[in-house]
Amino acid sequence: MHKRDENERGTRASFAELYDRYFDAVNRYLRYRMDNPWDADDLTAAVFLKAMENFPKYRGDAPFAVWLFRIAHNAYVDYLRGRRERVFTEEEMSYLEAAPSGPEEELLRSEEVRQLKDMLRRLPPEQRDVVSLRYAGELKFSQIAQVLGKSTAAVRMIHHRALKALRAHYAKDREEVEGVGRQ
Repeated sequence: MHKRDENERGTRASFAELYDRYFDAVNRYLRYRMDNPWDADDLTAAVFLKAMENFPKYRGDAPFAVWLFRIAHNAYVDYLRGRRERVFTEEEMSYLEAAPSGPEEELLRSEEVRQLKDMLRRLPPEQRDVVSLRYAGELKFSQIAQVLGKSTAAVRMIHHRALKALRAHYAKDREEVEGVGRQ
């Protein structure tokens, strides 16, 4: 067997391991950001195809997760060009969530999902990027900084502001609900 064939086989084997390791995180990140779960699945496939095609060029300058999420983020940005950005639909969010155990839990979960979606829509795109990479992509702050081309301190600040804004939205929503309940 030629050395080139062995290298290609080794590259494919290691890429397959990385695919297994990161597929769910990339798909969750894209589903978190996109309206339609099927579009997110298609884009996830496109991300891994592009990553596989360029894997031999990956130099290891950054962790593989950073390199891969940079491809995913750029694919998402390209997807948004010409489209109006929306966070995600209720159907998508319910698809992402684990199945509830009973009708009451399902009702509570659907209400929580609706509130979360509403609050996330109110965040600026930069904050949504950081929140989705942090929680859906499960990346560290330093990795998010590399994906977005920002400093780790800037990402931490954006994350802090996003959580503060989410808390404020949540408190405001609670006050409105309680105010309606008293009338």
